[in-house]
Amino acid sequence: MKFYASLLCLILVLASCKNEDKKQDEKTNNETEQNENQKTSRVNTKKNNSEIDYNENEESSIDSPDKKSNNSSGSSKAAVSGETYVKIDEKDANCNCYCLELNMNNNTELCLSEDEIYITARYSKSGNNINMYYANPSSKNTNEELPWEDFDTNTPIAVLSPTDNGNLELDWKGFSINGELAVDYAIYGKKTLEGTYKKQ
Repeated sequence: MKFYASLLCLILVLASCKNEDKKQDEKTNNETEQNENQKTSRVNTKKNNSEIDYNENEESSIDSPDKKSNNSSGSSKAAVSGETYVKIDEKDANCNCYCLELNMNNNTELCLSEDEIYITARYSKSGNNINMYYANPSSKNTNEELPWEDFDTNTPIAVLSPTDNGNLELDWKGFSINGELAVDYAIYGKKTLEGTYKKQ
């Protein structure tokens, strides 16, 4: 009889432990579900906030042109691909020699010496600046004495830097051969191109 009583007590203890484990599992599952719901809620809130920020930034970037030009931090956006810039203090209404046509996707023509030396150049962004690279002589070029085939095409010949008032400052570097400045030919383009340019 004692044996059966002990066995019955043991069964009751095991059953009660099992119920306790079930309750503990349910409690853990509920807590996990609540945590996941809170995380999801936080993620959704962050998403909504970032969408609002994005929309606000997008709206603020669609300001009127007057606001953009008066914004001093907008100076890095002064150079826009496809725009034409004319050298300040030069009268060149037809853009024969004192203009820059900025096009980040295509080579454009540059005048180094009017009616004599013309090249095509390509542009690439470097931070706020734009590097200019010699590509080849232009079809308008009449100077056959320069060693065109020797000039580097991967070393900048000039650097364009935006100014606070939306203009561009051109710093002429000159042609290079094998990575070294070609001193004999460095002057070509300096007098004609170097200076400040304003949007036409």
